[in-house]
Amino acid sequence: MKARIAALDAAYDKAAGEGIVRRLTAHPAWAAADSVFCYVGRRGEIDTRPLLRAALEAGKTLAVPLCMGPGVMQARAVRSLEELAPAGPYGIPEPPAGAPEVPPQRLALCVLPCLAAAPDGTRLGYGGGYYDRFLPLACNAVKIALCRAALLEPVLPRECHDVRADFVLTEDALYACKGGG
Repeated sequence: MKARIAALDAAYDKAAGEGIVRRLTAHPAWAAADSVFCYVGRRGEIDTRPLLRAALEAGKTLAVPLCMGPGVMQARAVRSLEELAPAGPYGIPEPPAGAPEVPPQRLALCVLPCLAAAPDGTRLGYGGGYYDRFLPLACNAVKIALCRAALLEPVLPRECHDVRADFVLTEDALYACKGGG
């Protein structure tokens, strides 16, 4: 899958990312959310910085992941993208360790990364289990996975501990997933 991502045309990748951002900011869950937990996109992922800026500009509480150790992350509030360190231990920009923690149960919307996704909400991640451990704690949040249409698969393998998204959003479709979680 990583090879497929690397082979994506740069123009398609940029247009898909922009389309996904437009669709998400028009989604009712975005409008209703007073707090948003969103990953900071890195190379090969959807560029989420426009979403992060939109959340801040709308006055929403914005939380981003801070890796605490293997398989463990916390939601930490940021008030500006300039607060993000250039790259944490996994090459992902992170908030400073002293950024305030946002309790997962207070999150209204969780924006999820994936290498690929299926219309039933199954996500193919990087294998660390960070989101599968974190998302059950975010019991009140709508969970939306961002996936380029070119990487949407009809079916993906799923294990009992895998947490599905409530919605999968591509640049040209929204999939409502029955029984997310």
